[in-house]
Amino acid sequence: MSFWSRRRFRITPLRALAALFLMIVLFWYSLSRQEAPRQPCSVPEEFTEKLHELAYRVHLVLAKLGIVHFLCLGGLWGQVRIGRALPWARKVELCLVDTLRDDVLITKAFREVGLSATYLHAAGVYRIQEHEVGEDAPKVEVVVFEKDAVTQMVRRVGWTRRVLPPDCEFSPSLQCFPPQLVIPPLPAKQFGGRLIPVPREGIELQKYHYPNDWWLEVKPTDCTEPQETSA
Repeated sequence: MSFWSRRRFRITPLRALAALFLMIVLFWYSLSRQEAPRQPCSVPEEFTEKLHELAYRVHLVLAKLGIVHFLCLGGLWGQVRIGRALPWARKVELCLVDTLRDDVLITKAFREVGLSATYLHAAGVYRIQEHEVGEDAPKVEVVVFEKDAVTQMVRRVGWTRRVLPPDCEFSPSLQCFPPQLVIPPLPAKQFGGRLIPVPREGIELQKYHYPNDWWLEVKPTDCTEPQETSA
């Protein structure tokens, strides 16, 4: 073998490092390709009851602070259809409208009643759970809205939406809706045996948040139904 051939196939530190990097990339790629186990399409009744109780506790805190809030998104669908959380729900969504809210005051108010509130600045959402529980525990997500002075509509906040033009039709992720749907005092409806505020005019709000399929009952597809066992 010639000198140049031996030099071409010689293992150098740079080549070893490149090979190691390639192996790491392939390893992480194979992990990402592994399909996560699907969750069941319905949750235990005990879990749902904890969801109801947590949603009610969140409502009491927001009511004490004088913040306009109401069931929305999946939480509102559950109330409208069956008067409780949907059978597959692992969280309940509430929405609040408060242009001049105080994040420190809100998180402190939840902490005083034994709840942990984390504000996700990018999404504009408070994630609320019991203290020291796992990620799979019941949670309430409070989605923050504010009234837009330009459009005179209520729109979502969060820094990912701050860069969008204040045009509700051009930017559907703003999830705009007319303010008259949430003029206080709001009606309260049964949700898991507890009274929680809902927006005005029934499901009118859902027509803005689900413009393409609000008339359909959409069930989750990324879950598994329990298999019946024969006796």
